[in-house]
Formats: sequence, structure tokens, C-alpha cells
Amino acid sequence: MVDLRREPDWDQGANRHSDLIDPVLTVRQLSRFDHRRGYSRIDNALVFTTDKGKFEVYLPPQRPTRSLLAGRRYTAVYEVDVGVHVCTASLPLPSDNDAFDFTAEVEMTWQVSRPHLFVTSGVRSVPALLTRRLEGLMRPVSRGFPVERSADAERAVCRAIADAGALGDAAGLLTSCAVRLRLDDAAIAHQQEIRRIRHADQQLGLSHDLAMQEDRATAERNAKQARHDHELVMLRNRQQEEVRELEAEKIRHYERYLRQGGVAMWALHLAQNPEDSRLVMENLRKDQMDLIRSQSELAVQVLKEGNLEDYQRAGLNAQAVEIVEAMLAHNLPVATPTPSAADALPWAEFDDTRVRLHEQMDRARAENAEDER
Repeated sequence: MVDLRREPDWDQGANRHSDLIDPVLTVRQLSRFDHRRGYSRIDNALVFTTDKGKFEVYLPPQRPTRSLLAGRRYTAVYEVDVGVHVCTASLPLPSDNDAFDFTAEVEMTWQVSRPHLFVTSGVRSVPALLTRRLEGLMRPVSRGFPVERSADAERAVCRAIADAGALGDAAGLLTSCAVRLRLDDAAIAHQQEIRRIRHADQQLGLSHDLAMQEDRATAERNAKQARHDHELVMLRNRQQEEVRELEAEKIRHYERYLRQGGVAMWALHLAQNPEDSRLVMENLRKDQMDLIRSQSELAVQVLKEGNLEDYQRAGLNAQAVEIVEAMLAHNLPVATPTPSAADALPWAEFDDTRVRLHEQMDRARAENAEDER
């Protein structure tokens, strides 16, 4: 039996997961005796053309019966994909400055909702159709914005697309799109350079502020240290001045009492410093011994002088004798029964001196008596 069925005039060879730009998968001319039903997959739509130039559409899962095919005169059938498809596009959009452009990243979703309209529209590339429609809507809008205001331009473009309605309605398409505007590469590089310069200026300003703060803090610390040093110097000067005044007062005090004699001075010192009694007594004894020694040596020397006249020597001898007798009769403190070696030594020396004075007095008196004879 001869097969009267014709091969398809157009066949994309696409399957369910192919990326389509044309949803018409096959176009087949029908013979007069072609009454088969399995023209396509069940999820595709069939658009039949009649000999009167009309279209009859069978959406999935509808299919014409064999009797219907035999009773009607169909001249051709179009197999149309009615699935949902996604495509993307990158469109350059002008800004108010021709030197810089926006770049619109567009994601479009399309689906054939009325297959017969799409067949009659003659569209062969759905993404190209939608891209032309979108570009025509977006370009006049984007030109009104500077490249720095990409966010405002994006909102205006989206509003213009929404106001335009369905883009592929005339071609029997159900569409939607999402648009994102960004700067082109040159504008991005320019903005990045501007941002880098501003950031560098901010960093420089921040560094300058930090340096100024550090300088102010250093100046405050230096001023505080200078005030502290000045106060220390002033305090030290006041203390030195007080010490000098105290020393001057002590000098005047001791000068006043030294005029009254060594004993009064030591008595005052002992009254103010009782713990120095040992030192005071030793110094008193030493002063008295020095005085006795000097006076005794002077008296003995006067008594031994022989080259004076009689009237001169008589007066001097009398004075020398009085000095010696006053020294011998001077009421000096007596050492304690058990004196220490340091306490007993001055008084032992005093006793030796007194003995020598007695001997010298005796010899002087004998010499005077012999001279008078």
C-alpha cells in the first residue's frame, strides 16, 4: 500500500527542553487522503488551515477525530510549542551624555497563548521581537537621565514598560520582563575612579584630622607638663627661700646668744635639744680647759718675764697671781664616781694642769722673793 502522507515542510527537530526562538516546530502540507491523528506531541498546539483560508486551533490535549479529519478539507497543519520560555538580553541605552551609556540587563518570559495569531503574524524570532519592542520603549526614557542616576533611570524604564502593557499581544504572546540598569564598562571605570579619588580624599582628611588630634593632645600634654614643672620649680624655690630664712634666723639667734658667752649659747642648745646633753657637756669642758690653759700660760709667762722694771712687774705679777688664784678657786663640776674614759679624760688633764700651776706659782714666788732681797 502506498503511503500518501507527506514529509513536513518545516521541522526544527526540537524537543521539550530546547531553547526556542520560534515556537512553530513543524509545518506540514496535508494530502487529501491524509487522515492520521498523530501529527505531534500531546503538549503542543495544532493549527489547521482550511481550503477557505481559515484556522482551527486544537490546544493540548485536544486533538481532532479521524471522522472530523475525513469530513473537513484541511490543507496544512502547524505544530506550535505553547510552553513557557525564558530569554535574556543586554541592551545599551543612551544617557543624557552621549559619552556614557546605560546597560540594560533584560530577562524576558514568553509563551504562545493564541497559536493562530502567532502563525498569522509571521514572527520567526520571539526574542528579537521583544527586544525591539523593549528598546523602543526604554531608549527615550533613559536619555533623560545622567549616567550617575542609574537607579532613577531604572525606575522610569520599568514604569514605561508597565504602562505599555503586553509586548507581544499582537503576536498572540503572553510576556513579562524584568529590567536592571547599570552603567557600561567605561562609565563604571569612571565612577570607580571618582569613588577612589573621593575615598582617598576622605582618608587624607581622616588622617589629617587624626594628626591634628594627636598634635592637640601632644600640645596639651606638653603644656600640662610645663605647668607641672613650673609649679615644681616655684615650690622648690619657696622651700629654698624658707630654708635660707630659717638659717638666717638661726644665725641671728646664735649671734645674739654668742654675745652673751659660750655657756649661754650651749645652755640654750641644751634646753632645745635635751638629747645633746653629752655633746654640750663635752664642749663646755673643752671650752673651759682651753680658757684655763690660755690664761695659765699667759700668767706663767708674765711671772717669768725678768726684763721689766720693778713697778711694772709688781702690777703685772699681782694681776697674774689673781688670775691663777681665780682659776684655782674656780668651782668646776666634779666627775662622777664611776666616769667613763671619755668623761674622765678632760678632768684628769685639768688636774695635771692645776698641779703644774701650783708648782709654777711656787717657783715664781720664790724668784720674786729672791729678787726683792
